[in-house]
Amino acid sequence: MSSVDDRTGRARVRDAALELFAERGEDAVTMRQIAERAEVSPALVVHHFGSKAGLRDAVVEHVRAWMDELFDLSTDTDLAEDMQAAEWSSIGEMLQQALPEGSPIVPYLRRLLMSGDPLATELLTAWHRRTVEVFRIWDAAGKLVAGPDPEMRAALAMSSDLGTLFLADHWRQILGVDPLRGEGLARWGDEAMRFYAAILPTPDTAADGGIGTTPPSSEEPS
Repeated sequence: MSSVDDRTGRARVRDAALELFAERGEDAVTMRQIAERAEVSPALVVHHFGSKAGLRDAVVEHVRAWMDELFDLSTDTDLAEDMQAAEWSSIGEMLQQALPEGSPIVPYLRRLLMSGDPLATELLTAWHRRTVEVFRIWDAAGKLVAGPDPEMRAALAMSSDLGTLFLADHWRQILGVDPLRGEGLARWGDEAMRFYAAILPTPDTAADGGIGTTPPSSEEPS
């Protein structure tokens, strides 16, 4: 995220706080530990942020900026065209650019969501709202079917996407590949294209909200 990741002393402290909050949880981290991770004096941490609450605010704003940048990219309907054409590589490149290898943002969000912190619900609410916006923009462009209940459809899609992000370490061990990198991302993306085919418009699916027709019964009519 070149637009928000400057390397000033203030940014180093913020990034150190993000890393430690992700690793240990906010309550288990001290200002001195953050200063040590950032290789600055504790006085400089206080000078920039005043308190750990100020640091938390800075970390949250950094995460919000990351989310906003990712959604700004997603509103480009060319991305939806890539999805229709099953061109996962370009989408994967976007995701890898938005989430550099080793980024603490995912483990931070994972810990936050599991903690029951009201901030997690606030961030998830914003994420959901932007996802619904993207679905409607893509729907209007004829690139995706938002369906009769886009709010619920967005929640279902988010459950899948967040599961990929938050379970990536486990899938790495189970599948033997990283679903967020390289060959693993390509395999994951190929299967995602098939899995999400239900919400891409086709002559058969556009009329019924993108879910597809009910398969015929195997039973003979009585």
